[in-house]
Amino acid sequence: MGQPDVRSLLVSGPLANVSLCYRNRAYIADRVFPIIDSPSPEARIGRYLKSDWFRDEAAIRAPGTRSARGGYKIDTVAIKATEYAFAKEVTEEDRQLATLPNTPPLQPEQDAIEFCTMKIDLKKERRVAEVVFTSTWSDLPGGEDAQGRWAAGAGNTFIRDVETAIDRIESNTGFRPNALMLSSNTLKELKMETTVLERIKYTQRGIISAELIAALFDLDEVLIGGAIYSGAQEKKDGSDFTAARIWEKNAGKGAAFLFYRPGVPGLKTPSAGYQVRVLYPSGLARSTRVWNEPAENQDVYEVKENVCIIQTGPDLGYLWYNTIAS
Repeated sequence: MGQPDVRSLLVSGPLANVSLCYRNRAYIADRVFPIIDSPSPEARIGRYLKSDWFRDEAAIRAPGTRSARGGYKIDTVAIKATEYAFAKEVTEEDRQLATLPNTPPLQPEQDAIEFCTMKIDLKKERRVAEVVFTSTWSDLPGGEDAQGRWAAGAGNTFIRDVETAIDRIESNTGFRPNALMLSSNTLKELKMETTVLERIKYTQRGIISAELIAALFDLDEVLIGGAIYSGAQEKKDGSDFTAARIWEKNAGKGAAFLFYRPGVPGLKTPSAGYQVRVLYPSGLARSTRVWNEPAENQDVYEVKENVCIIQTGPDLGYLWYNTIAS
């Protein structure tokens, strides 16, 4: 397990005011699947079966007769939250050395908490992406192969494909999808696509952006999935790094996900998916705690979260993979 050796990093001069750190700047998991807070790690979400609500059964009632009657069926979606946690040690020696005049600008306690928080965020981003990419949406197991037809150039089918999927979701559910996730490399290709540029050339900016694509399809938001992770095993010298895009099904080939999500979860409120979080006794969704390990002369900082990430509306989403390359 790699640990910073503060003693070996002592520097002098203005370098003490600068440090470098690579990390993801934007996660989108919480904007893909809305969050529901639950008092229990095992619960159920009630689900009204849609067939009963769309059946046209009202009829003329003749005088002295009973009105047409009917009912509706309900099932449930099982919830089982799983706690993920990560911890980082801070030795007393590192804490003392960090206060010396020629020490690099390390903040051992704050760095430890930020490091652990980032690990939890990264894990949740990958868990939400996994549900998106491994689930069946709109009766298409694994999604639709776009065969690279969203790449810039002749034969681009981006606009037609999205409009077709919008119609499919709306005609099957009565809900118009209101959000679209694009992998960052898919957005890069769309920025150079003439059919899209032609649609927005008279707008104020005239430059393709997530906001303009949302306006093009009358969506609430277009999310850009740009987060990465490294699948490499840790090395002692820290040289291990193999980047992979989280929001892709096949590396380098792009992906997109069209879906419906409610502004606020509530009764009789469907969604393509939900995150069900179990609150800790403090009332917070995440717990940060610290304890001392006297034998090692160190404190341990831990961040944890207990959440279930689940598909709840398979007919409220539409997935494409291989958007920019086949």
